[in-house]
Amino acid sequence: MHHQARFVSEVSDALIGSYQEPEPIKRPGQLLATDVKVTGQPLDPTHIGRIIKPRELVDVIELTPLNRSETILYNQLLAHAWNNIRTNPVHKVLKASLRGSHESNDRLHEAFDKLMGAWVKVRARDPQTGAMATFRVHLLGTNKEEEKDDGYFYYTFPPDLLAVISQSKAWATIKSHIMYALRSKYSIRLYEMIERRIGLVKQHEEFTIDEFRGLLGVPNSKLERFADFNKYCLKPAMEEVNHLSDFTVSIAAIKNGRAVQKLLVHWFRKSAEELRKAHDEREKSRIGRSERWRGAATIHVIGAE
Repeated sequence: MHHQARFVSEVSDALIGSYQEPEPIKRPGQLLATDVKVTGQPLDPTHIGRIIKPRELVDVIELTPLNRSETILYNQLLAHAWNNIRTNPVHKVLKASLRGSHESNDRLHEAFDKLMGAWVKVRARDPQTGAMATFRVHLLGTNKEEEKDDGYFYYTFPPDLLAVISQSKAWATIKSHIMYALRSKYSIRLYEMIERRIGLVKQHEEFTIDEFRGLLGVPNSKLERFADFNKYCLKPAMEEVNHLSDFTVSIAAIKNGRAVQKLLVHWFRKSAEELRKAHDEREKSRIGRSERWRGAATIHVIGAE
């Protein structure tokens, strides 16, 4: 009964779409990302929750690459603060609620340090001039961690980042139970990227290889050959997103001669039956997934040599 009720809730969310219903006092075009509330229990991997992540943080370019755990931790901190992010300068959260199944805070200590030093590039409209600009900002501001294991973590967001977030009019509604199910940082970034776009009229977008690498958070020194990028990043991320999320992604490589120049990305909502299959897959053990999914993701090639 629990699994069935959870599935019905997930299907309802997926079929309704990424955007929550606007507040009645504002028209959709006037709605800001900060007007939309985080719901459920997004810090708990065993429960359903919805995290609001503004476009500027979804399409961020990491100057300091994060791993999967650090990416999830930042989403948790953002979600915990979100409903009061415009009014509370300092947020606090129990460390125990961030460590998942781990009994120790050791990983948290390292992740807090990494987030504190993480630089990103954010493209957004300058609140002062109204012109588009690229901001180079820290992801996390000043913070304080109580030393006891069951203590609190107090944290802030940098003023420049808050200024960008406060004016955002586009966002992804991240289903936390899907985020936790994804085992790769690249899968999470691809999921967020499509979740941000799934509510748009268009169903495809073209990217250069460098643009797409940046959006997935691939470090400059890694997977430099397209063959490696395809094998170790694109295909595994597509497999996870297509089997575990509530939409399907397809990617075509556009070639000019022998070189891949661009990627054409399409996305589609799943039917109720496809959503059920995704739900069932999330409920299964991770053991054996590679065998069940073998060869499921294919990058099509457009253009002749």
